Amino acid sequence: MVASWEGGQLTYGDLLGEVEGQLIKARVDYLTGVYNAENQTLEQKVMESVLQAEAKSRGFDGPEALLKVEIEDKTPEVTEQEAREFYPVIARQLRGATYEQAEVQIKGELRRRKQSERFAAYIDELKARYKVQNKLPYPDVPRIQVSIDDDPYLGTKGAPVTIVQFAEYQCPYCGKANEAVEQVLKEYEGKVLMVYRDFPLSFHDRAIPAAIAANCAGEQGKYWEMHTTLMANQQALQETDLEGYARQNGVDLAKWQTCRQDPKQAAEVQKDMEDGMAAGVSGTPAFFINGIMISGAQPFSEFKSIIDRELGAD
Repeated sequence: MVASWEGGQLTYGDLLGEVEGQLIKARVDYLTGVYNAENQTLEQKVMESVLQAEAKSRGFDGPEALLKVEIEDKTPEVTEQEAREFYPVIARQLRGATYEQAEVQIKGELRRRKQSERFAAYIDELKARYKVQNKLPYPDVPRIQVSIDDDPYLGTKGAPVTIVQFAEYQCPYCGKANEAVEQVLKEYEGKVLMVYRDFPLSFHDRAIPAAIAANCAGEQGKYWEMHTTLMANQQALQETDLEGYARQNGVDLAKWQTCRQDPKQAAEVQKDMEDGMAAGVSGTPAFFINGIMISGAQPFSEFKSIIDRELGAD
């Protein structure tokens, strides 16, 4: 018993039923946070050690001299074309400065990025040469069993890794996460099943209509075509937009409109959301990789580290 009053009481079991998903998520966040801190420190020390060893073997005074030769001297110069193509990318940060006014700054930033890429590649070369093995044990994180229901999926049924994604169409982070999702499906073809479940956020007024629009396109075998279009047009999800996307993707509009009025469609979206909340989802996107939860628009490397462990690649 954790609470009582005249005529009633609450047990810990009553409490757990309401917050079990949130508690598991809190444990996962804690354990992975500790691991990430330890791993970051380990990787830094390994990097310093192999740089020191390589500098010594090649007769340099120290890592700084080695890095000058391997990074600074081997980083290609920034071309005029590269700088001009990069200008629109950071134009907003330049606060109205013209290309000519910001040329030195632009080329400096591009140079730093090129050096960073070269440094990362060189460290990978050294790790391979020195046969570095990271044996820091990954924590045994709790797993949350999430049903794939009868929701749309990509990949291979019966694959060793199942990823359940909770997302919605007005969430910009969900759109950004698509890049990693596409890379996962490409890199792990035949090894991953990716399931999409709806989790419309309350402050996004077009999230539910968009979800129903995609699901009803799915009734005609056009789910993923509609899904891709909606994710690419997250700022334009009004009724006329949705109709235009349906027409664009070859959907029978009359059948599609009838489907959208069916109460079962809204109920299906609601069921996805309730399942997500029960699993501890509070924002989008959220992913469950064989039950291991990760939240937010994580980079491909985050998916890769978990998937590789699940496949026994480590």
